Amino acid sequence: MKLSQPKSARTINNARVFGCLRTHKDLSKAEIARVLDLNKVSTGEIVDDLIAEGLVCETGKMDSANGRKPTCLSIVADAKYVLSVDIGSRNVTVALCNLLSEPVNFERIPTNTNVKKVEEFCVEIIKSCIRVTRLADQSKILGVGISVGGKVSSDGRTIVSCPYLPWKDIPIAEAFEQVMKLQAVVRNSTYALVDAERYASFGTDLLQSEEPILYIEWGDSLGMALVLQDRVFGASNNFAHLKVSQKGLCTCGEIGCLSANASAWALSGNNDLHLKDMWDRVDTYVLSCMANAIDMCRQITGSTKVVISGEGATMTDSCLCELRRLCPGVDVQRSNLGEKANIMAAAEIALDKWVYMTTMLETMRSWL
Repeated sequence: MKLSQPKSARTINNARVFGCLRTHKDLSKAEIARVLDLNKVSTGEIVDDLIAEGLVCETGKMDSANGRKPTCLSIVADAKYVLSVDIGSRNVTVALCNLLSEPVNFERIPTNTNVKKVEEFCVEIIKSCIRVTRLADQSKILGVGISVGGKVSSDGRTIVSCPYLPWKDIPIAEAFEQVMKLQAVVRNSTYALVDAERYASFGTDLLQSEEPILYIEWGDSLGMALVLQDRVFGASNNFAHLKVSQKGLCTCGEIGCLSANASAWALSGNNDLHLKDMWDRVDTYVLSCMANAIDMCRQITGSTKVVISGEGATMTDSCLCELRRLCPGVDVQRSNLGEKANIMAAAEIALDKWVYMTTMLETMRSWL
């Protein structure tokens, strides 16, 4: 995109207006112009275009102290959809999500790594996507967002490596584009969760801090990122292999890894259970393992605030209180995303790319 061209400027302002309506409820044209510091005439034209496209609707009149009552505006959530694909170590969750990252249809399939070729692995996921979108208007689907707990290429098209997948350099975006004729983009799952936390309207306050924040993905796998003043550093699944105990055989072959003592797969044994259904099995020992990992990261980063996301966000109040007790001097919070965090995070990857362009807009702001 050539930013100096008028068409590009209009595209950027369209995304800004649309994003503003997602993060601020019940706004009028005048209020959008004020929030974004845009010309009122230009804002009105953009809103009118969005209404004509069926992406925005008028929802009634707002109260006004004097003069004409302004019209309240809202995003039409089901005007467009994206596909959300979260590839976990035991299950792949596929969902059709609306413009607010909300899943409207989803299913889980086993993460089948027993197939001989990576092509077969991709085909199983694509078949699930076809089932989930069978009743949807295909013309409304913008693209596919894919999250995975591994290393992803800088262009967002290839899974370079992943600790629970036996292949390297998986061209998964290309596979989706060839079979489903939909654009696709892939990103590390912890990065995706941070983005969902920051960009969704209900999560904006949690990561607003002058101090660094440890953002922890707790589920089948364990990931950690450092969030500092709207920038994300070091999203890595190496967090899972911090030595926190003297017991527990990990998949990496080592003893005492956090993953072997606190991950969902470790707690469930041979049962296909999710962390959200196992908090009665999470005792003080498990929480102390997590607290040890948090303390190690705190000493390195200097962070005194931790946000637990993924399935970990569903922890009970008693587990949260105990974890806080085991982490003195650290402000431990649950994510606002809830039990569908990973679904919404993968959806956010696609929405950021083809709807809200938040990452690009933040990059542009950093240049100013």
